[in-house]
Amino acid sequence: MTQRQLDSLQRRRAALLDELHRLPNLMRGTVYQRERKCGRASCTCATGGPRHPGVQLTVNVGGKTRTRYVRQQERASIEEMIGVYRRLWQLVEELTEVNLALLHASPAQGASS
Repeated sequence: MTQRQLDSLQRRRAALLDELHRLPNLMRGTVYQRERKCGRASCTCATGGPRHPGVQLTVNVGGKTRTRYVRQQERASIEEMIGVYRRLWQLVEELTEVNLALLHASPAQGASS
C-alpha cells in the first residue's frame, strides 16, 4: 500500500472518530404503530369494529423487552434518537473496515528482517 493510500485511510479514520464524538443523544429501539381496543364496552372496537391506532416503542434492555406508548409530540425525537443509534453502528462498521485495512498495510510487529 502506498503512503498516499495510508494517509487517506488515516484521514478517513480521523473523520469517522470526529463524527463519532459529535453524535447527539441516542437510543436503541423500534417505533411501530399498533391497533388496540380502548376498553369501553360501548365502543365499536369492543364488538369487532375498527380498533384505535397507537404508536409504541419497544426496547430490549437486560434481556427484558420493554414497551411504552409514544405520544404524538414525542415520536419525532424518539425516531431521531433511534436514527442516531443506527448511525453509530454504521460508524463502527466503517471504522472497523478502515482499521482492518490499516492493520493489513502495517508491517508485522516484532518481525525480523
